Amino acid sequence: MTTYSHTVALTADFAFNERIPEVRRQEIRNSISGLITQQIDANTRRRELAAEDRALATALQEPYLDQLRNSPRGADALRLATERSRTRTVDVRDLPREAAENPSRHVPAGALDYPFPPTRDFEGPPTRIFGVPYDFHWFWHDLNGSPAFNRIVDDANGRAALDARVGNASGATGTLVNAHAGYGVSLRSDRRVNCMARSYRSTQDFGAAAAGFDADATVEAGCEMTVMQAGNLVAIATDKRFRGRVSGSIGHPTENYGYDSGGFGPGAVIEVLWTMEANTDYELNVGGWVYAESHNGIGGAGAQSQIDAKIIFMSLWQQ
Repeated sequence: MTTYSHTVALTADFAFNERIPEVRRQEIRNSISGLITQQIDANTRRRELAAEDRALATALQEPYLDQLRNSPRGADALRLATERSRTRTVDVRDLPREAAENPSRHVPAGALDYPFPPTRDFEGPPTRIFGVPYDFHWFWHDLNGSPAFNRIVDDANGRAALDARVGNASGATGTLVNAHAGYGVSLRSDRRVNCMARSYRSTQDFGAAAAGFDADATVEAGCEMTVMQAGNLVAIATDKRFRGRVSGSIGHPTENYGYDSGGFGPGAVIEVLWTMEANTDYELNVGGWVYAESHNGIGGAGAQSQIDAKIIFMSLWQQ
C-alpha cells in the first residue's frame, strides 16, 4: 500500500510481458499510479458532494419522521418499512469463470475501423495494431472502500472482468467498491507525430441496486481509454455502459434498479487524440471499471455492478 497526496490510499497490481525492460516497467508503474491518484481524488470529491446532499435530505425529512414516530399509524408504517427493506436484497449473479478463447483470431483487422466513421485528420487503416498479449496489465481498487468481490484478468485473451458488491448484496464486505482493470501498451516515436487511438472491445454488463426507506444505492460500469506520460494524464475517453441510483423516500419507501446487457456488445465509440513528442515514452491503456456504493437509512440498501470486458484490439493512427 502506498499513500499519495490528499491522504488518498490506493493499491495496484501489475504484470508485464517479458519484452518490457525493468526500467520501463517502473516508469509504467509510476504513470498508472499517477492516473489512479487523479481518479481517486475526483471520485472522493464526488462522494463528498453526495454526502452533503444526503445530509440535506436527512435534515429536510427529519420533521416528517418526528410526526410519524409520534403517530401510532405512522410508527407502525416505519416499522413495516424497516422490516420490508431488510428482506429486499439485490439479485446477485456470478461472473462466468471459464477461460475464453483468444477473440482476435476471429476479428479481421478491417473491423478496427468499423463501425467507426473516418475522421477529417486520420483516414485509412491504422498505422499500428496491438493484439493480445499486451505489454502489461493492471488492476487497482480504491482503499477508501473494499476490493471487488471477484476479478478475472487473463492476458491470454484480453479479458478484464470485475464484480463489485456492497451493502446487503451476497458476499459484500462494505459500502463502497471502486475497481478498475485492464491492459496497456508502451508507445514511443523518434519524431513528433499527431496520434489517434481506438480500441475494438466487447463487454457484457450487469447492474442491480435496492434501497429501503431513507437509504440509497448507486451502480455504474464502463470501459475507459487513457494515454499517460510520466505520470501525467494526456488524454482520456470513457464509455459508460450503465448508471443507476435508487433511494427510498416517504412517497416510495423502497426502490429497485436492474440492468442487463443481455450478452456481449461493442458499446459506444471511444477514441483519444494527442501529440506524441519525439523520443518520449507513453502508455496507452484500455480497461473496464465498476462502481458500487450504498448507505443504510431506516431501511437497508445493497448494490452489485459487474462488467466482463474483452479488449480485442488497440489501434493507433499516426501522421
